[in-house]
Amino acid sequence: MPRSFRAELAAPGGKVPVRACELESSPVWLFASIGEYPVYDDVAYEAMINDERRMSAYTEAVRRYAPGRTVLDIGTGQDAVWALAAARAGARHVWAVEVIPESARIARKNIEKAGFADRITVVEGLSTEIELPEPVDMCVSEIIGTLAGSEGAGSVLRDARERLVKPGGVFIPHRSATTAVALDLNSANLGTLPGFPPLVFRYVEEVFASVGRPFDLRVVLEGLQDNPRVRQRSYLSDAVEVEPLEYNGDLQPEGVDAVELTFTRAGRFSGLALGVRLWVTEDDEPLDSLVQSSNWTPVYAPLSEEGLPVRPGDRFEFEFTTTMSDDGVHPDYALVGQLQRASGPAVPLSWGSTHHGDGFRETPFYRSLFPAP
Repeated sequence: MPRSFRAELAAPGGKVPVRACELESSPVWLFASIGEYPVYDDVAYEAMINDERRMSAYTEAVRRYAPGRTVLDIGTGQDAVWALAAARAGARHVWAVEVIPESARIARKNIEKAGFADRITVVEGLSTEIELPEPVDMCVSEIIGTLAGSEGAGSVLRDARERLVKPGGVFIPHRSATTAVALDLNSANLGTLPGFPPLVFRYVEEVFASVGRPFDLRVVLEGLQDNPRVRQRSYLSDAVEVEPLEYNGDLQPEGVDAVELTFTRAGRFSGLALGVRLWVTEDDEPLDSLVQSSNWTPVYAPLSEEGLPVRPGDRFEFEFTTTMSDDGVHPDYALVGQLQRASGPAVPLSWGSTHHGDGFRETPFYRSLFPAP
């Protein structure tokens, strides 16, 4: 059986108690959603590079669309993967944008070593603040988060369409959406609430440090994607889509989506697993983080600490709202809905997750995860 125990995290202002777990005995365990914050390291970067489905889909898309075009690569990273792929595919020129100075320096060295310094220009800074000599024909980016827009894809790529890419220019990826499925978390983890394994502590601490205080950070569930048995006993419904982002169309990063989940299995409804579907090109089959192994891991939206009993045919109706935080890049999310069961009154349920404005220990889930001293 999974075993949890109490530990402590370092945070601005002092130590924070936390529910921890043994990785070896836990079918499901928690990690911090880190892509929204400046805390990426070599381990996280390697996980992204080793995501074979995503890398293969991007490689084929760049190979298809880059020849003869000018290209903008937003967030090129130290390896300048897609800038180099575009140049090798025959792009006329590539503008590779990178905000981290050290990554930009290494990218220049790697581009020069590969022999493409004449066709790739590294631009240091935020894509929303740079200027290019002329609009480009194509934009490639890998700023899709654990939720479709959580790393700022909506606002950043809307700005690129308005200022940096020619009318009718091609965007890779083509489309993304956040997905939601009803979850029985206790069944997923065999009756024990999941915690953070000690190897995850430093990521949680770095997210706290980046915001300047402990807060109810967004958490993801490791163990769902790679284990069909865990999904089978814990997913209580089919998935629905919210937060649609059309990168080659009318891109609207803010909005309200009204949807309904119908329960297909009996269980105890504790919350939602939120994932991402990504169409790298229009005619691709989507990548789906709720059911496929990937470096995107489902976000947990807690709705009931004990879990509410549900039966097939019961429904959860909710509105999913996306608004822009005060940094103008990262979204804040909110969900308000009602559980409709065959017997008994409707049960109101809600969840919220902001990029940096949440309180601390605001809900039963977070008071259990970060117990008071």
